[in-house]
Amino acid sequence: MNADRFLRHAAHTAPAVVLQASYANGVGIARDLGVRGVPCACLDPDPRALGTFSRYAFAICCPDPVDDEEGFLAALEEFGRTLPQKGVMFPTHDEYVWAVARNASRLEAYFHIPFSRWDVMQAVADKEQQLRAAQRVDVAVPITAYVSTAEDAAEAARTVPFPAIFKPSERTALGRRVHLRFLRLETAEDLLAAWERAGEYGKVLVQEIVPGGDDQLYTLGSYLDARSRPLAVFTGRKLRQHPPSLGEARLAESVWVDEVAEAGLRLLVELDYHGVSQVEFKLDRRDNRYKLMEVNARHWSWHTLATASGVDLTYAAYCDAIGRPFITRRQVDGRRWIHGLKDTIDSTLEISRGQLSPLTWLGSLRGVRADGLFSLRDPLPGAVNAYRTLRRIARRRLAAGARDKTGT
Repeated sequence: MNADRFLRHAAHTAPAVVLQASYANGVGIARDLGVRGVPCACLDPDPRALGTFSRYAFAICCPDPVDDEEGFLAALEEFGRTLPQKGVMFPTHDEYVWAVARNASRLEAYFHIPFSRWDVMQAVADKEQQLRAAQRVDVAVPITAYVSTAEDAAEAARTVPFPAIFKPSERTALGRRVHLRFLRLETAEDLLAAWERAGEYGKVLVQEIVPGGDDQLYTLGSYLDARSRPLAVFTGRKLRQHPPSLGEARLAESVWVDEVAEAGLRLLVELDYHGVSQVEFKLDRRDNRYKLMEVNARHWSWHTLATASGVDLTYAAYCDAIGRPFITRRQVDGRRWIHGLKDTIDSTLEISRGQLSPLTWLGSLRGVRADGLFSLRDPLPGAVNAYRTLRRIARRRLAAGARDKTGT
């Protein structure tokens, strides 16, 4: 979509503004709104981000808020001044959510911002505050230690069962500085070594790994209005991840679970939350309770499964932002979402290792209604992703072959 067409359309229909469209999160937002006739602008630091190839998107390059928050905000203000009416903002990654939430007063002249401001988001950004809020409203959590000093680390080594996860309390702090999302710890000695490496960067969590497979991971996806009232609610679960155990969904299904919906909404209300979110739980078969994994204050990679199941979270947020009535439906269970290319590659490897049978894999594809990137209606993002992925695999194999020949 070119600029003239976008602006003509935006004069009649409030546009959506997707911040960071490099993956299924942003591509899915543009598609969900685009099929409803909403013009979408995708702003991304990468001029070749996947979302920029969508037929539903007008692409704009902008500064990265991590490296240049002021430049990012100035670019938003400049773009906002060109709009014939206010746009509705949809950040897809934490650093964009935090930057907008901190500076909403600068941006509200140009954009509807259908999510909480920094006074609320600051608590959501801190995993310790998430967990403590959960405990206040009787939402189950894994055994967790909060580590800020070497003494805390030593105490955690004595009290947290292993294997465990070592992760930053605030993802955008430690994770950005030392490129750490999490570490798996097998022993107390691993924990002490990890603290030596990363402790100077601030507070971390040491948390038990709740036993169970990928199919025990359940999600509440919802949109809550400015008074924390749920306007659209969906629950589903992962079936397979990439990589297994501690990765992103590559296959997921819609399944309504009362306990997941009730616990997640109770937590979001306690946080005074407004916006689209994902609250992830893991079913702990030791006590049959759903244990909180994390709250993501934004769309997540497989949010389009909710849409395919009858619960369009994105459109609910859009309508609420512009004051348009919206009625959500009860979700349809049994529908599935897939990241087709990733699942095919991973499943092929698992079949070759005897970890998955071909018939089981083929049977698992029954009910697939949405793909994270492939779409016949909007084919370019999926095609570009496939080309890039296969080129990357080919280069790795060529490099490995060259190393084998030289003996290095």
